Amino acid sequence: MQIYPIHPSFTAGACFELAVQPNRRFSIAIYQQQDDELLTSLCGVVVEGKDGVTATLTDGKYVFQSTGNSASMRFDEDWKWPTITIRPNVSGLQSGAYVALAYEVDAAGKPTHELGRLCAAHRPIFAAPPASDDMALVIARPRTPTAALAYIIPTATYHAYNSTGGGSFYDDRVHRYRAANNVSLQRPGGGLGARLGEPVDPYDTRSQRQQFTHWDAKFIRWLRKEGLACDFYTDLDLHSATALDLTRYRCMLSVGHHEYWSEEMRAHVAYFVTQGGNLAVFSGNTCYRPVRFIGPEPGQMTEMRKLAENWDLLKEQIDLDPRVSGNESHLIGLTYKHGGGHWGTWSRFRRRWAKCERQAIGFTVRRPEHWAFAGTQLRKDDTFGAEDHIVGYEADGIPPDSSDDAFETLAVTNRLTGWEMGGAGAIGVFRPLLRDGRRSAGEVFNVGTTDWARTLMDTTAKSNGVVQQITRNVIRKYIGSEAENGAQRSHLPLGETTRVASEVALQTDAG
Repeated sequence: MQIYPIHPSFTAGACFELAVQPNRRFSIAIYQQQDDELLTSLCGVVVEGKDGVTATLTDGKYVFQSTGNSASMRFDEDWKWPTITIRPNVSGLQSGAYVALAYEVDAAGKPTHELGRLCAAHRPIFAAPPASDDMALVIARPRTPTAALAYIIPTATYHAYNSTGGGSFYDDRVHRYRAANNVSLQRPGGGLGARLGEPVDPYDTRSQRQQFTHWDAKFIRWLRKEGLACDFYTDLDLHSATALDLTRYRCMLSVGHHEYWSEEMRAHVAYFVTQGGNLAVFSGNTCYRPVRFIGPEPGQMTEMRKLAENWDLLKEQIDLDPRVSGNESHLIGLTYKHGGGHWGTWSRFRRRWAKCERQAIGFTVRRPEHWAFAGTQLRKDDTFGAEDHIVGYEADGIPPDSSDDAFETLAVTNRLTGWEMGGAGAIGVFRPLLRDGRRSAGEVFNVGTTDWARTLMDTTAKSNGVVQQITRNVIRKYIGSEAENGAQRSHLPLGETTRVASEVALQTDAG
């Protein structure tokens, strides 16, 4: 049974609105991504409102019946399914990644399938197909900021690859859909339950790329294992800057495959870094493609439009806001344009992806004395992660015009021969250059690979200990940095953030 949230995030303790497939009888369970690979059963729900849905209490659980048109909908339109407004039935709900799961029941409220029986018994569930087809990812924002870390869930990337309804930003060869430039955010598949035309990840076949389970869930589990408190938001929160004020945090996390960004997202992060905030990028192909969110008002975005293949091409078409002029390397130090991607080969006769394995490429250390490598025992010219295929499936490289004092190269890869772009990957620290010639007060640490989170939680990986230690060093350094330069940090009201950002814009010429 398909479902989707009207808004991908809500304030912890408040309600959220869930759209449900028409003409179904079902119950709802709430799960959370906690310490284990499987989702943890959390609670049932309290119903606060409904539209096109009836709700009956049966043996202490709600049985819902949806009405409406069950005709197929397109990928680029609002599906306008019946909705229920619900609240997780638990006190003191914290910021985190939650999953609403709809399971079908009979007239007596008894589950009709095995998934529903697991839910009714409060058993853990793995968020991958087919179970994830009945799930919707919902992110609980904090009531007020309480952590030093802000984790941004990449909602835009989830929907960019989501072919549910017959299309996405990509040619879906599996389902024979052609690429489009507009997709709806009001449909199933924004993180879980998507239809995808992606090749299998040969190094993690348990879950699909472009889904929450594949990268973000792993990193969240690691944060919890390390005891690192974190507040959670989505791309849309970062874009609108109404529920999220980055200047209340010491570090922002970008993880996995955080590819699609709006101009507003870039501007808000640029301002955060100029004012002393730190950005930790454990992602690849980060911020490479520009999009525009469309909706009746900032807090109600219903559609996403791809503006160009990359920021350089967008700059050729229109005059960008000066806060985001230039490609993403002016913000994060690296760019996919000088890295590379390797997915496999599409077999037209067998109608499937083949040869998805890639070369065993790792990172070769340039600066072993750097604080990021403390405790790793790495020496100059040591290579880590090759056996684990840590580089890829998409990786970012250093632009040729980058100066040594802007991007401090800590490790590099061999040339990615035969990959799209065919550049070379890198890990390093970047301080954006401001228009007045100064470096930003904050900095960016960037690993430049999508597969960092996979290796981070793979205890069988040879480089697992090194990857964990580097991640630990970066996050603990960045959440402790405010004690050293807290006087430099600004806590302007949100309206002022956008205004001042234009006055401290990043320089177009990074050199």
